[in-house]
Amino acid sequence: MNIMDASSPGSGGRRRGRRTLVATCVIATIAASALIGCGKKPPTGPAVQATPGIDTPYRGPAEPKTEILAFVDFECPYTRGAAKGLLDLSEKHKEHVKFRFLNLPLDVHPNAVAAARGAVAAHRHKAYFKFFATMMEAKSVSRESIIAWAVEAGLDAKKFVADMDSAETWASIVRDAGIAKALGVSGTPSFVVNGSLYQGAQPQEFWERKIAEEVTKAAGLTAAGTPSAGLLRAMVAAGNPKGAVEYLGMLYDGKAPPKADVPTKVARASGIESAQIQAAPAGGAAVQIGEMPTPTADDPTTVWRAIIRPDDPRLGPETALATAVVFEDMQCPYCAKLRPTLRKLVDDYKGRLRVVFKHNPLPTHEHAMGAAEALEAARTQGKFWEMHDHLLQHQDRLDAAGLADAATTVGLDKAQFATAMAAHGARERIEADVDQAAALGARGTPNLYINGKKVVGAKDETFLKPIIDTAIAAAQELVKAGTAPDKVYEAATAKGKLLDSLEPEAKTIDLPAQTPTRGPIGASIHIVTFQDFQCPFSARLDPHIRAIEGEFPGRVKVSWVDWPNAKIHPLAQRFAEAGREAQAQGKFWEFHKAVMANNDRLDDAVLRERAKAAGVDLRKLDKALADRSHTSAVETAKALGDKLGVLGTPTVFINGHLFKPQSFSADTFRVAMRRLLPSP
Repeated sequence: MNIMDASSPGSGGRRRGRRTLVATCVIATIAASALIGCGKKPPTGPAVQATPGIDTPYRGPAEPKTEILAFVDFECPYTRGAAKGLLDLSEKHKEHVKFRFLNLPLDVHPNAVAAARGAVAAHRHKAYFKFFATMMEAKSVSRESIIAWAVEAGLDAKKFVADMDSAETWASIVRDAGIAKALGVSGTPSFVVNGSLYQGAQPQEFWERKIAEEVTKAAGLTAAGTPSAGLLRAMVAAGNPKGAVEYLGMLYDGKAPPKADVPTKVARASGIESAQIQAAPAGGAAVQIGEMPTPTADDPTTVWRAIIRPDDPRLGPETALATAVVFEDMQCPYCAKLRPTLRKLVDDYKGRLRVVFKHNPLPTHEHAMGAAEALEAARTQGKFWEMHDHLLQHQDRLDAAGLADAATTVGLDKAQFATAMAAHGARERIEADVDQAAALGARGTPNLYINGKKVVGAKDETFLKPIIDTAIAAAQELVKAGTAPDKVYEAATAKGKLLDSLEPEAKTIDLPAQTPTRGPIGASIHIVTFQDFQCPFSARLDPHIRAIEGEFPGRVKVSWVDWPNAKIHPLAQRFAEAGREAQAQGKFWEFHKAVMANNDRLDDAVLRERAKAAGVDLRKLDKALADRSHTSAVETAKALGDKLGVLGTPTVFINGHLFKPQSFSADTFRVAMRRLLPSP
């Protein structure tokens, strides 16, 4: 069966989720591994007629209930990691969902523009998805390999090359980049779903839940009388009221998007950054991702360490041999579905099962955070479970008025409730649960951890009972070995999995003398960074660390360790030595700030300019650089990194644990730190 190629308009918007704990590609050159199909052909999609609007490749029906824009870069490893899942989703939901593909070649990928040109040409030859499948699994992408593909695919090679190089093709790429710019897209892959922006590769359960939600909304609009021809416009208007006019104008009505440079430079303030980079094989000048993010399902045998606070709401006794820690969102229909199941199981197990509640209000649910705060207000008045059950049974009334009515219904003191809701004093506690959910890989709701074993979704009794029985049997063995029943959960999860981004082993890091460090000596958290002044990814790191230092005053210490990568950054060693001289003069962090504010184009003139701005004595700096006074210190620092297995910059250790999130951001640092600090 052949994969068909078609064209149609789509919908999207600007709204961002509250958290983006995802990895979007901003690293250089592709990793050499195939991620699509393992030799299988991608699933086929239906051929459809083009409808009014801009011309882009798409898969799905002409009049869908949900439309998803996917911004892709064929050299981005995260796009490659998501590619097969996108094709699978487009096949599974082909009756209701239209996936549209737009090009966003990034300037960190040397052949991204050539690949985008090839994609546009393939689309004109009705072969986009053949091209997509081949290039996403190719070990390398180049103009030559693209043309060779066209020949092998039986296309008119001469015309294909002409299309690749045409002004129309370039205009199409610039148009897509302009749309991305207007929508706030700052990396790949990124998705716009009926008006909402989601950046980074998303897990399968996210897409299943999101598609189900959007299709349900569409059904409601249709039932209310919205005609099929206007359904997508109505969905965009509902999903993104502020940005709908601009979006619909660009995608449907011929409005020109803003100008954008191609290849696109990823926004530094986006928080979407490289996880870790390393020198390419054979000492090449390019760099590649340290670890290819291959999407995989969680291992059901994994034990996770979900920490329970003494005052977390719970059903069942402390001596229960099985504990189910459940992360919930009061606006989530699946949490409502799970509620009676958990209640019945607690009753059925007669003291052998305990259920512990944790918050995880999702950013896609408008009223979820307010409902979580209402739960906390009820908890302080001893009415948590009454409020919990009421909210899940009245999910259509979670606005401020509905929450106030709920407080009255369950018997809360109205004035005390109103004060708590106005003060938002529970936010820190709720956010701590949200961070822990992220640390445990709980990407949606509900997520359960039964003595540490993860269960995703609203499973029924038949599914849950064998897991509970197994947990109880293992707990009985712990009790026989001498563990007190009320300590079984802690014993069962004591060696549970830490945050994915933190290596379990804490390494001893003996920092050289005079290592640039800021923060208190006795800080609870010590962040050690191996960095390179010429590395663009290092330049993006410090604002996130500064934000965390502000959130945890007096608890964070930060050290900079030089790891100049001379293979790809010829001035890194010189700037590292200059930094050491700035340190000797008590001006390192001023120098660091001046250089990293814009390290795109560094040279000796820039070095002196930034050093002067930082208050460094230039006469002493010139002498130190001429004498190579700090060469040995920089080499010692780099040797420490080599000993610890550092392969690129930035590399970060937190309290000795290698920190390798899918993206560096204040969010991912916060989650890691809260895994290493007691919950508030």
